[in-house]
Amino acid sequence: MHSAIHKSLLKLAALALAVLCCASSQAQSDRTIKLIVPFPPGGGTDVLARVLSRRLEADLGETVIVENRPGAGGNIAHDYVAAAIPDGKTLLFTTNSVVINPLIYANLKFHPLKSFTPVIALAHSPVIIASKLDAPFNSLAEMLRYAKSKPGQLSYASCGNGGIHHLAAEQLKAIAGISMVHIPYRGCGGAMIDLAGGQVDVSFNSLTAAANFLNNGKVKGLAITNSERSALVPALPTVASFGLNGYSFDGWYAVLAPAATPDAAIRRLNASLNKALTDEEVKKTLLAGFLEPLGGPPAALTSLMRKEMADDALIVKSARITAD
Repeated sequence: MHSAIHKSLLKLAALALAVLCCASSQAQSDRTIKLIVPFPPGGGTDVLARVLSRRLEADLGETVIVENRPGAGGNIAHDYVAAAIPDGKTLLFTTNSVVINPLIYANLKFHPLKSFTPVIALAHSPVIIASKLDAPFNSLAEMLRYAKSKPGQLSYASCGNGGIHHLAAEQLKAIAGISMVHIPYRGCGGAMIDLAGGQVDVSFNSLTAAANFLNNGKVKGLAITNSERSALVPALPTVASFGLNGYSFDGWYAVLAPAATPDAAIRRLNASLNKALTDEEVKKTLLAGFLEPLGGPPAALTSLMRKEMADDALIVKSARITAD
């Protein structure tokens, strides 16, 4: 009799413990924020995401994990966050690709503005225009004159078909009225290696990939695509300064949440990430990745995305760019 009661009590205790464990686990899960990164681990974007996640953890008192979901030009990660519960616990760390991809891929499930709620524009970096050392020009003005005199003879490398570097080149071609042959690479590194080796004439590339080649005199820097000079490469002029008014193309990084995420959650995340941008470790990580901080309210990111969607749509249509 006593043995049966004892066994029953043990079972009840075990059941209660299991319930408490589950409740504790659920509570822990409810406090976890996932930062979804559309790139593989180890890259510059991933490193920045992990530094930011530590600042968010310290500031918000919640667990923040970085989850890498690479593939399909970022669309796997974009789709995942667009379909997530809009509770402020699933965030997307992304780039211009969230705006460009719907213009060049068919039948995507997400829309840059309708599927997401902007949280913050984190940082930006210019696209670099560089040439091989023995190119018969030493400035962007000379390159444009050469390209006009010899239509279709210059080749330019980009980091991939349909990426920001490709669009930056096509926008320049349209505004300047020049013709160049596009050579798309699978990544920025290979494009810079072949530029330094003289296999291509010009490259539109990321500053991250181009910096060592520029600093070591392996290639010639011609211009940057930002509307203003960059403190990261103060010696390089802007494209617009050569009389190409209206030309501007900027690579940026941002955090988005699923559409319909409550305003209170967005404000809380925005404030925490703005605070993170003032942190010394974050500043060093940005500088190491050749990025300049942006910050500001969610509305600033909304404006940035809306303008770029309109501008990029014109470039994609006129140049007939697709993801194929």
